[in-house]
Amino acid sequence: MRRINKLVFTALSVILVTSSCKKDNNNSPSVPNYTVPTTYNFTNANYSGQLVLLAMADQIVAKINLANTTPNTVVSAQTLTDMLNNVNNNFNDSALQLNNSRLKLADYCSPQMKTDLLNYFDSVGLYSQSSLTAAPGIAGVAASVASPSKKYLLSPNGFFYSQVVKKAIMGLCANEVQNVYMTDSINSTTDTTKLGHYWDAAFGFFGVPVNFPANTAGLRYFGSYSNQVNAGLHSNTSIMNAYLKGRAAISNNDLVTMKAQASLLITTYDSLDAAAIVQEMHETNTNIEAGDAVAAYGTLSESLGFVRNLIYNTNPKRVITSAQITQLLQLYDNVNPNNPNLYSFVGASAGLTIAQIEAKTNAIAQLVGQIYGFTATQLPLL
Repeated sequence: MRRINKLVFTALSVILVTSSCKKDNNNSPSVPNYTVPTTYNFTNANYSGQLVLLAMADQIVAKINLANTTPNTVVSAQTLTDMLNNVNNNFNDSALQLNNSRLKLADYCSPQMKTDLLNYFDSVGLYSQSSLTAAPGIAGVAASVASPSKKYLLSPNGFFYSQVVKKAIMGLCANEVQNVYMTDSINSTTDTTKLGHYWDAAFGFFGVPVNFPANTAGLRYFGSYSNQVNAGLHSNTSIMNAYLKGRAAISNNDLVTMKAQASLLITTYDSLDAAAIVQEMHETNTNIEAGDAVAAYGTLSESLGFVRNLIYNTNPKRVITSAQITQLLQLYDNVNPNNPNLYSFVGASAGLTIAQIEAKTNAIAQLVGQIYGFTATQLPLL
């Protein structure tokens, strides 16, 4: 069922985090009277495990980025796989004790997500052995025109796997929030201790400080993207308020309010991923207008990562249908939508004009906007 998610964000944004829940005067059931705090500082709140997992993700991406320096800087697929499974002490350890944490990102992957990540690792291991400059049909390293010091290891189809992997890990975080923590909060769990743990873990995966959005320093993963699309969706306050109100409701045994906020978070993470696709289309246009095709392969790769995240999200509240995801992928490459050729999309070998390329990116943005109910006013701001 198609939903107009602008209304979801509007509904979230009007939550007053300093307001109290009061008894209704019309003989409705009594509701606990409590104050919702303005920062994520709750008694016994703990999301240290999520900080460990995000630090692991950072180091996996950093390892892949070693191949973005000069051709034939080999990154082992086995090492990346070991890092995903936290075996053989491959992390640069810190106070977080990553190697000895007993946590591993693989435990949080859906079967499809894990298969995709392992395939990405194999591709990085193979293509990082290339001693050539990247070109259509040739894996290798290429430099951004606008920022020559910024280099990209690209596949023969122009995939920038560093960003595809990072977006898959963001999908992992969103999947846990939507399909595990929030879904169980709605459907089954009434143990407030367990619920508090779920909500703390979900907040940890958001990647923001406790006083977000007043403080936007050090944003990571979906926290960073929420901030990037905030002008269009007002997502920063909306999502943070939902976390605050839901967690406060748990502390006060107000499970009705908690379930309402859990439902909103499931929907808004879905919309946030969709908005990120639109945002990457805008960045691709900027790169194309600057004559920087290499950087455009990077932003297109990021957008494909977000599209694949939609596939990983199996929650029934997901707005986009499987048929619409196929339709979306066909706009990248109608011949091979599951493995699109980004060189053809950007027109490096086809002689496409800027207008022709931007017609493609705009078609993707418009389709996502149509499906998710983003308005004509919102779309340019994402």
